[in-house]
Amino acid sequence: MEDYGYNKWVDYIEKIFGKLNNTPSTVVDIACGTGNMTVLLAEKGYNIIGIDNSEDMLYVAKEKSLNRGLDIPFIHQDIRNLALHRPVDAITCMCDGFNYILSDIELLSIFKKIYELLNRQGILLFDISSYYKLSKVLKDNIMADASEDISFIWFNTFDEQDDICCMDLTFFVKEGYRYRRFDETHYQRAYNLNDVKTFLANSGFSNIQVFNPLTFDSPKIDSHRWVFIAQKM
Repeated sequence: MEDYGYNKWVDYIEKIFGKLNNTPSTVVDIACGTGNMTVLLAEKGYNIIGIDNSEDMLYVAKEKSLNRGLDIPFIHQDIRNLALHRPVDAITCMCDGFNYILSDIELLSIFKKIYELLNRQGILLFDISSYYKLSKVLKDNIMADASEDISFIWFNTFDEQDDICCMDLTFFVKEGYRYRRFDETHYQRAYNLNDVKTFLANSGFSNIQVFNPLTFDSPKIDSHRWVFIAQKM
């Protein structure tokens, strides 16, 4: 994720809030991972909670926040069973979080739950890897990267029947004078842009907008990423 540019994304998120004339007080960052975005938003003054399904990632996120003098609540929770003590002003899900939801039914269910958990005028803001990226750019592609401390090989296949991209990754992590190998497999669903908009509308959201990353330009068919905004009016 080194090329994601978290600071630029945080600035962009604030521009979106400005565009909507809505500055949220309470924010929940779901699928927050190791908390890069969560921490930066907290430093901007937002009252924020981070939620993720990986305890290992949440441990890193908590350490990261404490090292920067922040005491952000991080909660271990599957976003398919999202639950909060009280409604909030905004919910974010960045860096492909919803691509990991593999079925239409589950994604629609999550959107409906998020709608319930937002205050009036509340904002849902998320980005996903586009259909083009997963089905054309990553499809059957092999990538590799090597540095002194960590190297990886990344194999991709795309199932055109289920619209699911399978990513097999092999890592080599330096530990002393040796490298430890470990493997991961990730599955991401490639969604059609109009289908996602329909799911949002069917969940009750309005003012649904889609943009190219870091801009307010209309999305393109060959964009690698789409940014969605929806409000509970």
